[in-house]
Amino acid sequence: MAFGDIGGTVTELVITCQLPASGTVNVARGDALKLSGAYIVNNDTDAEDVVFGQALANSDQNGAAIPVKVRGVCIFGYTDSAPAVNGTQGIVASATNGKVKAPASGNGRGINVKVDTAASQVHVLL
Repeated sequence: MAFGDIGGTVTELVITCQLPASGTVNVARGDALKLSGAYIVNNDTDAEDVVFGQALANSDQNGAAIPVKVRGVCIFGYTDSAPAVNGTQGIVASATNGKVKAPASGNGRGINVKVDTAASQVHVLL
């Protein structure tokens, strides 16, 4: 798959995970997900949670199977100030469900390869 401005192939890894068996679930395609149990993911994040991957489908059903991209370039919506493209910073989960943000300190997960401030999106190589 050729991707954007990179001009080459990008290897991706997608695994099947499960949404929580109880509670409110409202995952949208493209949401940042956290790991909350053995292969269990959710977009119900707190600020600074570790981002596990990106939802590749919508679901609002408890216990549903969902494909999750855990390696490759993911395009996430971000909150707060734009994450830096510096080869080290990465991203962490935002308090806004499904969104990411720049880490308050240290480095988050992945490498930020592009920031689109007009669309409030960051391209992250996980």
